[in-house]
Amino acid sequence: GGFEAGGASAGLYANKYMPSVSDTFTAVFGTHTAKAGFFYEWIRNAQPANNDTNGYLQFVPSANPNYTLGNAYADEITGNLSQYQEANFNRLNEISYNTVEGFIQDSWKVNQRLTLEYGLRMTHFDPWTDDLGYGYSVFQPGNYAGQSCTAAPTFCGFEWHARDKGIPASGFPSRALFWQPRVGAAYDFTGKGNTVLRGGWGRFYYHSGQFTSGLDTSAGSETVTATPTTVNGPLLARNLGTLTFGSSLAAPAAVNATDSEQPYTDSYSVTLSQRLPWTSLLELAYVGNNSHDLQSNGGYGSDVNLVPIGAMLGASNPSTANGNNYRPYLGYGQINLATNNLYSNYNAFQLKIAKQSSKYSIQGNYTYGKSLGIVGPSGTTLGAYGATLNPFNLRDNYGIEPGDRRQLFNVAYSIQLPSPVHGNKFAAGAVNGWQLSGITQWQSGANLTYNSTGDNFNAQFNSAIIPGSVSAINPNGVAITNQSILGSPDIQLNPILTCNPTKNLGRNQYINGNCFSLPTTIGSNGPTLLPAIYGPSYFDSDLGIFKNFVIRESMKLQFRIEGTNFLNHPNASFPNSNNLTLNFAQNSTTGAISQSNTSFGYANYKQGNRIVQFVAKFYF
Repeated sequence: GGFEAGGASAGLYANKYMPSVSDTFTAVFGTHTAKAGFFYEWIRNAQPANNDTNGYLQFVPSANPNYTLGNAYADEITGNLSQYQEANFNRLNEISYNTVEGFIQDSWKVNQRLTLEYGLRMTHFDPWTDDLGYGYSVFQPGNYAGQSCTAAPTFCGFEWHARDKGIPASGFPSRALFWQPRVGAAYDFTGKGNTVLRGGWGRFYYHSGQFTSGLDTSAGSETVTATPTTVNGPLLARNLGTLTFGSSLAAPAAVNATDSEQPYTDSYSVTLSQRLPWTSLLELAYVGNNSHDLQSNGGYGSDVNLVPIGAMLGASNPSTANGNNYRPYLGYGQINLATNNLYSNYNAFQLKIAKQSSKYSIQGNYTYGKSLGIVGPSGTTLGAYGATLNPFNLRDNYGIEPGDRRQLFNVAYSIQLPSPVHGNKFAAGAVNGWQLSGITQWQSGANLTYNSTGDNFNAQFNSAIIPGSVSAINPNGVAITNQSILGSPDIQLNPILTCNPTKNLGRNQYINGNCFSLPTTIGSNGPTLLPAIYGPSYFDSDLGIFKNFVIRESMKLQFRIEGTNFLNHPNASFPNSNNLTLNFAQNSTTGAISQSNTSFGYANYKQGNRIVQFVAKFYF
């Protein structure tokens, strides 16, 4: 429904502008090289929102356990929806910000062995600002006056610039300056460049990425979302005409009106470089960074309308109860404020060895590192968008990031082959002068847990019920959900670990599915973050051999033979998402629940094959 033409800006889809101007002044005096400079940039982005103005019908049996026919196609034929969503219109999100920066720095050659670097960068970031004048909305709890005033266009508790000129169009408050000091040093132990120690630390601020939380609210764009739970019965397509905007409103989004932070990273490293015999170089390094105030649009510190844990356990059937009826601010669902409270870090040991001569060049490197941060249910490290698995405790969401690969090794080489033929120009031209080059890579396995759907291997409960929950009130029992076990829809229900899932593995198996079970008792839950489990390693080696035949000064003919994965080494892989999906099944007689996916955790697929190509190139 969005990305249409027109609006306040000409053109289709998106208009993006990034004009900038900068200059640097350098002065050398004595053993100092001093610099000072400035930078200005204006970034503007204008593009329509992409809400479902034409309506969005969903037929998902697992999301509609009490009213589904058990088959998505049958639900479609009968118009038995699991969810319906519609927006009244898409506004144009025309937003921009200014960056103004200045810096000073000095490189001081203290003596023959020691060099110091130090400087300071001063940055002013405007927050993203709504150039159409509506403004980003903010939530002010003191203005909330009860459920009766939460429908459009009142949205009590929410304010924005067009309604209250005292609120900036950015919603966020601005901050005068962000200070970014940097310092570094290099020390030559011998004075001849044979052994050099380098290190440094610096702080780097950067602007939050584009986001639109709170723009729809101020412009009057509304979205109605209906489910069987919110209509207290089956959601039938023939009854959609009875829904009205504001009657079942998705909670408006907003920004944190007291948060003036911007994301920043502290980067640091120490490197020892040692010259070795035979024109070789060895480097040992510790490299790390620590990031703070990363932006979040959901979860801990962002959602101010959470259903408290346990609040829904008093319902006759918590699994089908409407969670919105248990929120502090009734009439709204989740109220997610864009805020800056996430963090991450990376630390690594790096080893590099290189050798170079007139005939060949070889370079190898090895890294042992670890990436940690706040992990979200999307399976990706949180940045501009996301939510936390446990929105009640931020620390519980801190763990190994999806992109973590603990060990990496690479070798690259280029070798000029011998020229054994002499005295025969034709034979020498064919045999002599060939060059061999290649690269070999090995990486330890990817983090399977936090690359899986929901960071819990897409655990499917398949309408399993709490043992002993069948009663006159609930003849079909109470389904196992986060609402029925934990009493809140806002915290993820995770499988419980019963053993070490990396032990007792079969051939090509990386995760033991028998180590996972469902929580079945009130208040029980698996860990917020399941342990990181690493999959198959990656190996690849590419090789090429080539030779140039010079025809004349301006012309040459090159022959190449290239082999990608020339060793024909396939890598173990997972054929599809099913092999990383936990499926729980309940015995209809005994009520026992077990993990039923026999393919879970098996990388029983191999991919990668040798590709050889012959290439001729004519240069002129």
